[in-house]
Amino acid sequence: MAKYNKKKTIEIKIVSPFFDEEPESVEDSQSLLSTEKIITGKHFERGIVAETDNSYLTISNCIFTQNFFVECKFKSAQISDVRFENCDLSNVSFAAGSFHRVEFIACKLVGTNFSETTMNNVLFKDCNAHYINLSMSKLTQVKFAQCDLKSGYLNENRFKDVLFEACLFIEADFSHSSLKGIDLRTSRLEGIQLNIADLKGAIVSSLQAMDLLPLLGVVIED
Repeated sequence: MAKYNKKKTIEIKIVSPFFDEEPESVEDSQSLLSTEKIITGKHFERGIVAETDNSYLTISNCIFTQNFFVECKFKSAQISDVRFENCDLSNVSFAAGSFHRVEFIACKLVGTNFSETTMNNVLFKDCNAHYINLSMSKLTQVKFAQCDLKSGYLNENRFKDVLFEACLFIEADFSHSSLKGIDLRTSRLEGIQLNIADLKGAIVSSLQAMDLLPLLGVVIED
């Protein structure tokens, strides 16, 4: 649960992926991710996965390190206890998927499609996520740390215990996503899109409030 510490900054505890045992090292990620429906206990290192369309895939207790995904679709995937590290998942579609205890560390997520997903205990850290699509998703116990979500789509989201820490939201779309209780003070918000009602209860700094005034129809002239 989100809470304030003594300095009145918000803290959220994210449960890390749990691995029953050391995942088995695998080099041929293309074959497994293209043909199997259940993948567990694997460590995919420096693989390339291209033109794969595998819906309803289940991945658990796995690590992906320096994997490059090209034109891949994993609709309605069930992903739990998984870490993606230094992977390029640009334009991959995980639409309508489920993520539980998953980490994306230093990944490229440009245009990655997470629309209509359910996320619980998920960490995004040091990710380039320009144009990321999180539309119509349900996020619970999710943390974004030092991520660039420029022009991202976070509209029509349901946020519960979500933390944005030092993120870039330049020209991102938060329309119809309630930001009540969301601490945005360490992030950049220039040009974001949202509705006035969405801002109710959001936690922002005085400088950010100046950036948000045009959304209220205020014209600033010196």
